[in-house]
Amino acid sequence: MNRRPQPRPRRVLGALALGVLPLLATACGGAGGSASTIDGSDEEQLAEAAEINEAAQQRPTELQEQLVPIGAPVPEGKTIVSILCGLTACEELNNIFVEAADVLGWEVVTLTTTGAPESVKDAWAQAVRMEPDGVIASGHDTHLYAAELAQLVEMGIPVVQNSLSEQATEENGLLASFNNSVTTRAGGLAASFIVDHSQGSASTLYVDIPAFAVLAAVRENFEENYDELCPGCEYDTMDISITQVGKEVPNLVVSKLRANPQINYVMFPSGAASTGVAAAVRAAGLSDRVEIVTSSSGATNFAAVAAGDELAAQALGFYELMWLEADTLARHFAGVEPADLNELPMIRQTLVADNVVETEGLYPLVEDYDEQFKALWGVE
Repeated sequence: MNRRPQPRPRRVLGALALGVLPLLATACGGAGGSASTIDGSDEEQLAEAAEINEAAQQRPTELQEQLVPIGAPVPEGKTIVSILCGLTACEELNNIFVEAADVLGWEVVTLTTTGAPESVKDAWAQAVRMEPDGVIASGHDTHLYAAELAQLVEMGIPVVQNSLSEQATEENGLLASFNNSVTTRAGGLAASFIVDHSQGSASTLYVDIPAFAVLAAVRENFEENYDELCPGCEYDTMDISITQVGKEVPNLVVSKLRANPQINYVMFPSGAASTGVAAAVRAAGLSDRVEIVTSSSGATNFAAVAAGDELAAQALGFYELMWLEADTLARHFAGVEPADLNELPMIRQTLVADNVVETEGLYPLVEDYDEQFKALWGVE
């Protein structure tokens, strides 16, 4: 235990990185903490964590400011192949994209995968054979299907991805790569929340899924900010596989907690990975000392936070993200140059019990996101 990440160059994640947002009164009590140094953080570090956390809990109202009206007709009748990542969350994202495609008059053909490398590669090979007008996918870096991606690029078929560790480059041929290792703030926001909530006395177990390469960036982002904001806080990690989610993971976490009684926070960079953990922690009699925090959270996490079974979740603007993918393809088909897509920040919100607005499914963070996108596209 007490394995600390190595110090890294300071990465600013304060109000400037988050945008100019009004501060909310946090539900965690961090802003009203003691002025004295507490355990792992000093006064300045606690104040910074509180500022970040308070801003992150505000619900956004606007799409990214870089998006401007297309100003040209968007062609209808396009066929888009959507390759799923192997998790239920990706099915939900696909359904959101279908809604945007319907508005634009496009057809979506969905290809499923188990998330295993061979299954992912097979799906990309099938996409090549289908010769669609465009392809979207998420979660799996391009080295798994480099040959198939190269074929699609050679055929002039645009490919838009999200949640990869890599950006779109001339080498990989991607039209866009959203929520990539450069633009993700998921780990930093979670670290800020834990430091603020614990007032600098956290001992965190970070439960990672190495199969999803983008999560490496989330972990690095978490470790940098955790180390910066709470250099005296304890930290440990545990790796799991996709196939263990919802099965062995709850017992694995409980075993780790029993062996390390100082752990008081468990952080899941993928909300789906926390499935069953709260119940297992409660059954083990550990819920009075252990809090669960997730990022890339889904409806199950939202409900768990509202019920008090998990402490906090982090909503990515999934509706906004998938309509953004449609927007990117629309601009490509209309012959319009998009914004600098590699640097486009994702819309996020930290959720606690008193700001969760939906527990039955994913929901848009920007309430009128669809009307804002339609205005950009010039459609009703």
